[in-house]
Amino acid sequence: MASQANANPGPILFWCGVAVAEFGAIQPGFGYPWRPTAYAAAALLVALGFLIVKAADHLRTEEARQRLRLGGYLAGALLVAHEFSSTAYVTELSRAGSVALYAMAAVMAVRSHRVPATARPTLLIATGLDPSALRARLDGATDTVAVYRIERATDELRDLEARYGLILVEGGEHDPRAKERVSASGLSREFPDISDRDVVVAGPRQFKRYVGGALSRLAVPRSQIHFKSQQKV
Repeated sequence: MASQANANPGPILFWCGVAVAEFGAIQPGFGYPWRPTAYAAAALLVALGFLIVKAADHLRTEEARQRLRLGGYLAGALLVAHEFSSTAYVTELSRAGSVALYAMAAVMAVRSHRVPATARPTLLIATGLDPSALRARLDGATDTVAVYRIERATDELRDLEARYGLILVEGGEHDPRAKERVSASGLSREFPDISDRDVVVAGPRQFKRYVGGALSRLAVPRSQIHFKSQQKV
């Protein structure tokens, strides 16, 4: 994902547009003295665009990277609005041209960072489901992996294990080995990329509370965690 962010010119294009708009506010057009502050401000804004791109590459999840980039877009928009509202000697032609270039860069940047709704695979962590409902959930869902806790595996569950890669966790509610498998340490070992997944948790309230705490410790974003009743999976 980091390589995709590096190849995406959206943030840099955006901040170049902000630099042009800022330059138009400080250095409005022909006939005005060339001010060093205009060049310094434009260069700093372009450098800020590069910094945001690099900082986003080091964040763990794509959602966090998107938030950083969109936060940068908002900061750039507010900066341009402030300059044009506080600078009285900006000419109308310079104002219109700078704002048009800035708006084009902003649209390109935001469109280039739109995350598709199907970008993340799904992890289902459940207990107490009817095996037929579990089969229906896994059938045809190539991007879904399921972890299912059961006291004792049945032949039908073994068939789901062989057919769909269902991960069976055998043990009762208070079995320490079963609890460890769905704990923060157990889930991180089984799914190192869990923070990049949508996680669906289904089962009794106590089970959902326990797994939800493990997901919080793993820093899985709340927007990616979905608690479901046993009937709605």
